[in-house]
Amino acid sequence: MALPWRFRRRILYAGSAAIVVFLVGAWVVWDVFFSTPASCFDGKQNGAEVGLDCGGPCALLCAAQVRTPVVLWQRAFPTSASSYTAAAEIQNNNVGAGARAVHYSFQLFDADNKLVVERDGSMDLPPVQIIPIIEPNINVGSRSVSRAIFAFSELPVWEAIPAQSVPKLTSSNQNLSADATKASATITNSSIMDSGSFTVVAVLFDAQGVARASSKSTLPSLARLSSTQVNFTWPESTPGVVRAEITILPPF
Repeated sequence: MALPWRFRRRILYAGSAAIVVFLVGAWVVWDVFFSTPASCFDGKQNGAEVGLDCGGPCALLCAAQVRTPVVLWQRAFPTSASSYTAAAEIQNNNVGAGARAVHYSFQLFDADNKLVVERDGSMDLPPVQIIPIIEPNINVGSRSVSRAIFAFSELPVWEAIPAQSVPKLTSSNQNLSADATKASATITNSSIMDSGSFTVVAVLFDAQGVARASSKSTLPSLARLSSTQVNFTWPESTPGVVRAEITILPPF
């Protein structure tokens, strides 16, 4: 004898509910015991990522988040009868972000706009706004250089750098000699961790704000809560220099 409709309907509802509970339970078990957690290195856009393995919780910035660095100036300074120092200043518009092992090039041209020499280099771009880039001792033989062009050889890959991982390095007591052949500053590490190797750059400017000379010094380390003095020298006086800009490029 067939069951009344009301009993069959109850059985149908109960069966449907049981199937739903089974499927939800199976999904939970799979998610907890078998599925792979989202990560910033799994080749998928998952979790809170803005793009594929970038943005959100990932250190890597997505292309849509990145702002192109701006070249503020680029120049070449004679340092001897046959050599020049090439320099450029970059504005990093990616706040709190740095890029590692970025390749670049300087091209030096003569007064006839003919290429004299090209120098390639590579450096880390730290999470600071202004980044001077210096290439010293570029041999040009007997030729003269009238201008320099700086360019990145590749797009920097920017990543968010935690502030606590960057030592707090500051400069004070900056001094420029009257003949602009010497500059010095006190570098202080006010953080509670020792720093790794870092670079300090000095650029000399005239009254019109034009860069006239540059130099850099690399320090192997600076102990926490300590200070040291860094010195820069130039072989000849550069007329018109009125100030020195000293920039620290911290490790990260």
